[in-house]
Amino acid sequence: KSLMLMAQVTVAVARNSLARTPPMGWMSWEIFRCDIDCSKDEASCISEWLYKNQTDALVEGGYLEAGYEGIHIDDCWMHKGPRPAGTAGRELVADPERFPSGMRSLGDYMHARGVSFGLYTAESPTTCAGYPASSGHEMDDASTFAAWGVDYLKVDGCGAPSYYEHGYEAMGAALEASGRDIVYSCSWPAYIGNNESVKPFEKFIMDGCNLWRNYADIQCNWGSLSSIIDHWGDYATKLAPYAAPGHWHDMDMLLIGANCISEDEERTQMAMWSILAAPMIMGNDLRRVPAASKAILLNEAAIAINQDTLGQMGLRLPSFTSKSATQIWARKLANGDVAVALYNKLGPGVIAEEGAGAPCPSWHQIRNAQLEACGGGAGDFLLRQLAATEITNLSLAGAMELCCRESTCEGFTVAAHDGFAPVYQAATLESCSGHGQSSKGAPMRSGDGTADIQVKFSDLNLFGDVLVYDIWTRTTLGSFRDSYTAKAVPLHGTAFLRLSSVAQPTFVV
Repeated sequence: KSLMLMAQVTVAVARNSLARTPPMGWMSWEIFRCDIDCSKDEASCISEWLYKNQTDALVEGGYLEAGYEGIHIDDCWMHKGPRPAGTAGRELVADPERFPSGMRSLGDYMHARGVSFGLYTAESPTTCAGYPASSGHEMDDASTFAAWGVDYLKVDGCGAPSYYEHGYEAMGAALEASGRDIVYSCSWPAYIGNNESVKPFEKFIMDGCNLWRNYADIQCNWGSLSSIIDHWGDYATKLAPYAAPGHWHDMDMLLIGANCISEDEERTQMAMWSILAAPMIMGNDLRRVPAASKAILLNEAAIAINQDTLGQMGLRLPSFTSKSATQIWARKLANGDVAVALYNKLGPGVIAEEGAGAPCPSWHQIRNAQLEACGGGAGDFLLRQLAATEITNLSLAGAMELCCRESTCEGFTVAAHDGFAPVYQAATLESCSGHGQSSKGAPMRSGDGTADIQVKFSDLNLFGDVLVYDIWTRTTLGSFRDSYTAKAVPLHGTAFLRLSSVAQPTFVV
């Protein structure tokens, strides 16, 4: 039924010819943030050496060959303060100590290796980290970026929202007039709020945006990741008409290989980003990706789903909600196949809590730090137990004690006052026993939290015999009639399948 609905929606047409499939690449922000002290951390500071190293790792690790074509520089590359000698006007320039060769040279380094060059600015006087940005200077900056050979531009907000309607349109027009094809990534939708039904997606497309951030920044933990999946499920029918070749909803970076979620959770992110036709921009250190995570990222069958040329965004089937312990998501593909994700969010027998609190992620100021009270994607665990006025005096130990009291709170993220270098605090048996809890409360589950999940083919408009192909094992499981049941899907994991009618051509890798 959901796939029939997808076939009936009217899809908006892109303004330019770029990003015909969701962009793929790597971006620095998730791991490296705004680390600019190269004297202490030369291997990880925001510098031309970091980006050259990541470029080499992208090529040598097989990521470029698999489709991850871009290295995207995020915030903090600009020079801040008096202008370097030999420059004039207000033209953006790179920090001369951290980027001594200049941005054109860095772009040339990437291009020589077949990698595209991604860069960052913002529609505000300064970036979110306080560096010079592009508000009021869109035409000049677009010309500069084109001269440097930029292929992809992420444009953040970070300023007065009243400027965005004009600013993003102005930057789109400036990029089109620059004489270079530059993929345009817009952050404006994320600053409008979480209600996707009121966002002017038609205008984003007409402004030339090829992709846009809709929702909160992803943090390196399961609670943040699962809350993003929930959001796309809740608003899928509002979002789907505006995802198509040339313009995509950006669910934010892939955490796969960043060593902050489990392998099963990494597979779930890969499956969901593929089903939902989301850009796949890695947020890891390509020099240190574990072998199992690398195998997930390089899975050709999963990438083929994400990059399918029909460009339809998938949906969560309408019989499921974000409170459903297990869920089925599906996406129609160009050759008539259907990609299906069988998602074990909570495990069998779990009863979702009512009144889950504020949506995640939800940041609070606590004593001497900031805390993201995701609670495993089940809402804000602090606001379920405390008044807002009580949270500011809460200690880190007190926050852990409150998390340990709740079955759905798996941990939370803590950051210093500057908002950088967040650290995930897991609510483990050991950490909870230190707060007077004999054991960590757990949702009601049978056995180990695994679940058998059945998909009925008629719900996908597939009839007769259906071939079932397992994306993870890269094997054909056989021909089935009426339904297929994935056995023992791990907690937080996803069975990822490609279904083909026996009467249709089948998928071959």
